[in-house]
Amino acid sequence: MKSILFNIVSAVAVVAYFVPVAILLLKKLWPVKPFLYFALYWLAGGLVNVLLVCPIPRQAAETITLLYNMLDMPAVMAIFYITTSSLPIKRFAGIGLVAFTGVEVVNLIFRGLHFESLKYTLAIGLLLVLTLIVWEIIWYLQKITHTSREKGLLFIYAALLFEYGTYIIIYIFEYYLNHISSATDNYLVYYISSVVALIIATCGYLTKGITRGMRKMDGGSITNL
Repeated sequence: MKSILFNIVSAVAVVAYFVPVAILLLKKLWPVKPFLYFALYWLAGGLVNVLLVCPIPRQAAETITLLYNMLDMPAVMAIFYITTSSLPIKRFAGIGLVAFTGVEVVNLIFRGLHFESLKYTLAIGLLLVLTLIVWEIIWYLQKITHTSREKGLLFIYAALLFEYGTYIIIYIFEYYLNHISSATDNYLVYYISSVVALIIATCGYLTKGITRGMRKMDGGSITNL
């Protein structure tokens, strides 16, 4: 029964990863950089998960998973650095991105690429990313009124908050309570959380009027009036 549930949920999750980029293309939202970058972020996650459900050697699957875990959080920090309108958040994202990437490289050189070597770097990355997400949400909520773009982004940030909040639970069970849950259990929670998060994110992409009132800014970036 669990295997059937796992197969269904994993298949739904893999499909869900491609929904944001599909809506982005249908609604022609690619000029709105935050929506474009987050859609590409989830697209990359979908492509990785497609590889993982394919019949590839176990060692290759483990290597892909480890590399994806290493690149996932730096990618999110980079997106926040590029897209945030808050200078303090931008500075935090930039410093965090450089420092965390440096820590990962040093850790990779001295400890290698394997499950246990990522134990502490993943914890640092989760803390940095969750700080960025919560900080950005608080910054947005301080405004009295919000544009359609900001309302849509709040859904995306809420999706990320749920996704990474669940990752903390998965991380704890993977590294500290692995005698309680199996890898299948952890992946099942991961796929369920991905589906829920992507449903929330989809609401953001479906927000009406995201591209309304946009104008060109210096450097070619686009914002809302």
